[in-house]
Amino acid sequence: MAMSDFFSAYWFFDYGISYLKSGHWSKHYELSLGLFNGAAECAFSIGEHDSLSILSEQIMHFAKCIEDKHTIFLTTIKLLIIRSNLPAAIECGLDALADLDEDFPDECTQDVIAHFMEDTKEMLDGMSDKDLITHKRMTDPKKIIAMKFLAKVDQPMFMIRPRDQPIAVLKMVQISLMYGMSPISPFAFVAYGSFIASMGNIREGCRYAGVARALLQKMNSREVAGAVIAYSAQLMAYLEPVQSAIEFHLEGSKAGMECGAAPWAMLNNFLYDSGSYWSGKKLHLVRSQLDQTISLVKQYKNPVMLVQLLPLYGTVSKMIGATRRNSNPETDAKFDSEYNTDQLERDLRVENPFQAKPHYFNKMYTAFMLRNFDDMKSAAKKYSQFKIGSCIFVFSSSIYTFYEGLISFWIGRKENDDKWIAKGKDARRAIESLEASSSSWNFENKAKLLQAEEQYFEGNLEHAETLYDSAVLSAKEHRFVNEEALANKLSGFFYLETGRKEEAKVCFFHAIEKYRQWGAFGVAKSLAHFLESLEDAST
Repeated sequence: MAMSDFFSAYWFFDYGISYLKSGHWSKHYELSLGLFNGAAECAFSIGEHDSLSILSEQIMHFAKCIEDKHTIFLTTIKLLIIRSNLPAAIECGLDALADLDEDFPDECTQDVIAHFMEDTKEMLDGMSDKDLITHKRMTDPKKIIAMKFLAKVDQPMFMIRPRDQPIAVLKMVQISLMYGMSPISPFAFVAYGSFIASMGNIREGCRYAGVARALLQKMNSREVAGAVIAYSAQLMAYLEPVQSAIEFHLEGSKAGMECGAAPWAMLNNFLYDSGSYWSGKKLHLVRSQLDQTISLVKQYKNPVMLVQLLPLYGTVSKMIGATRRNSNPETDAKFDSEYNTDQLERDLRVENPFQAKPHYFNKMYTAFMLRNFDDMKSAAKKYSQFKIGSCIFVFSSSIYTFYEGLISFWIGRKENDDKWIAKGKDARRAIESLEASSSSWNFENKAKLLQAEEQYFEGNLEHAETLYDSAVLSAKEHRFVNEEALANKLSGFFYLETGRKEEAKVCFFHAIEKYRQWGAFGVAKSLAHFLESLEDAST
């Protein structure tokens, strides 16, 4: 296992179990517990879920106390998560925490969260990065185990109980400060950094991500390495050019696979694929990456991650103008024999706002890109019902804000609806704040384009024209070919709708050229057809 060869390790554990005689749990308890726990962990890591169920039943029946059961409890929670039974995963974790005398609030109201946050800030007050990194080590066995359960329930909580998730994070930080740093503490601090960054304090959030990475190295916390890198890479994308920041997700994927944390490896792959798309990487490369990630997800039988991936895959395919996925027949056949993907998507979107939000965002976004106003507005209404944020997809959340703003301005301008215009202005202020507080590289062109759309609505046409030009130049300077194309396209519609058809044509030509350069041949074709109709109307 230390060499990350979980297939071989599983075979050896299974071989060892085969030599155990009848009554081994009473005669050779420690040996039995070690073999069964090791086999269970490896079975999960290689996707042998049926074998895992058999092993876990034995451990749960014969293990004598929570300390001896905690490993299989944690593995069971992981299995429940990838099998989409998120409520059961949370309850399993909370039951274990209760056995460890770690109470969790029955209702996590804003007042409760504020109280926990205030206590945490008081405990951190005056502690430098060095103080945190050199803080004492945790020695209390129950607290070490409690940290593991808090980290494990964190994941399903941000999917279906996002109000509860901050409490899990804050409790981990508080336990680390009171009892010392455990191998889970690096995750506690990067999750805390992401939480405060999601509330607007980007630089302070990045500070705690730096503390987490230092603790990760100091404590050699392999089990949380993939998670820490996933969170911190998203935060780094606020301060560094996103085109380079997302590369750390590849490191996170490798770290996750090496320690048997396949779900975190897959999540890092997904975040890399998503970041590649939004940063303007060639679309045929993004689609190839997504094909590989989907095959990995199916190999490890993780339907929750698959449903998270599919909306982005659909978007990329529509931008390219392609329909079929480059599948792995063997992997797909095995997965599809166990899961009905369409039914999974429907079920998860009903039960899980974390899944529903990206589904409606991608429907809204693709309709916007292809200028299908009615479909865009319909999806935008559904998308706006989901007020949840994300403490892990923090950079992706800023992308959602940007496009929601552009879409809101279009709806508000077309229908003269102040509510939609107010949404657009909120988005503009949020992106301006990110430009000022984090990275002009990543956010300057986005701020300029939102400002241009607002000025267009306000009737300040000369100012709007200047801002559209600035958005195009900024996107080009910062190597966002996708947003350079978009800024040209929106400039074209601005000129067209204000009676300057020739200027509009020039912008549309530039947009088509940049969409083709990006690999968005589906969008380029749609815009070219529109331009042809414009030419025909002129003649």
